[in-house]
Parts: sequence; structure tokens; C-alpha cells
Amino acid sequence: MRALARNNDTAWFDRHRPEYDSYVVEPMRRLVREFSDWMNAEVDAGIESRPQVGRAIGRIRRDTRFSRDKRPYKETVWIIFRNRRAVMTTLGFYWELTTTGYLYGMGFYSAPPRVLRAVRERALAEPAKFREAIAPIGARPELRASGEPYRRSSMPGAPEDLRFWLDRKNLYVGASRPHDDVLHSRALVDLVWDAWDGLVPLYRFLRDSSSGSYRGPPEEAGAPGRRGPRR
Repeated sequence: MRALARNNDTAWFDRHRPEYDSYVVEPMRRLVREFSDWMNAEVDAGIESRPQVGRAIGRIRRDTRFSRDKRPYKETVWIIFRNRRAVMTTLGFYWELTTTGYLYGMGFYSAPPRVLRAVRERALAEPAKFREAIAPIGARPELRASGEPYRRSSMPGAPEDLRFWLDRKNLYVGASRPHDDVLHSRALVDLVWDAWDGLVPLYRFLRDSSSGSYRGPPEEAGAPGRRGPRR
């Protein structure tokens, strides 16, 4: 990815496409396969988990039609497990490789105001359930919440902890690491799975609240942590 950042043009990329496929895309396919069964069986049966570019693997080609930046390729690659049929379509579990490190976690980068309002309303109506959903995150100190806050609070008078989590236009809960030995070892799967497993309750709370379909624990998925990724 650092080489691409220095040579972001189509001719260079075409010459090095076999290396990109071998050293970037194929390892990402293997990583997706590690989690696909777990995602569909125990997290959300509707999650897109096919190990293909444009499915669970992001496209590296940029859409430059409406951008001043005409560089043809993104300088990061990522995996995203999300349910494209859900109301909150950008909500999902992510892993991203950059020129300096990698990131992993869960969140959403945008949602319609009515959807965010539905999430806040349920958290205010059922604060104990929301606090239960975020409780596993406290046992994983590497995970940090971030997102763009509203200029003017959307939850005036709400408990401070609820405002911290939900008084935002978007929300990410994740960790970042520099390029290290873990990145090239089996330990990466265990590291990412432990984080994602702890984020499943919050994912379900956000998914079910945004859809307005919350009727208790979802039937299509078992309790988080019951079974890990493929071995």
C-alpha cells in the first residue's frame, strides 16, 4: 500500500496487479473466510460475507467523477461485514489496512436523522438494555468510541453516558495498531474476533432499534461468544 501511495496511477497499478492480488486481495479473502460462518450463524444471518471484491471486500478503485482528487486508487483496503438490507445500511464490522497500520471495530458512518432518532429514543426508553449492550466493550480497553458530535445536543438532559455514545451523527468503536508481527500471523484472527465478539450486543441494539423491529433477542443468531471463527 505504501508503494501504491507513491505511484498512484493506472499504468503502475496494472503492472503490479498480480502482486496486489497475491499479497493484498488473497490474504483478505482468507480473513473473510475465517469469519463468514460465525457472522451469518451467530451475529446476523443477513450479513454479506462472500469473500469477493465488491461484497465483503472493498473496491480499491476510486470514483473520481465528482471529486477534485483524481488519483485513481484508494490508499487503504478494507473488509466490511454488513447487512445491506438493513435500515442502517452502513452499520457493520470493519477491518482496514492503511499505509501505516490497521484498524478494526464496528460502527456506521452515516444514517438518516429518523434512524438516529429511533436509536436514541430506544436508548432513553430502555437505558438498562443499552448499558448491557455496551458492557462488554469495557472489558476491552483497546476499543475506543468516536464519531462526529452534533453541534447542538440531540439529547439535552439525557444521562451523560448515553449522550457520550449516541449524541453523534455517526459512531465507530474500534482499535488501531501499527504494522506489526500480529498482522502477518494467526494471532490477527484472534485479535479481531475478540474485539468483534465484544461489539455484537451493541451492533444488535443499533440494528434492531434503527429498524423499529425490536422484539427481544433475535432468533437467527445465538449468544455472542458461543463459537468463534473457523479453526
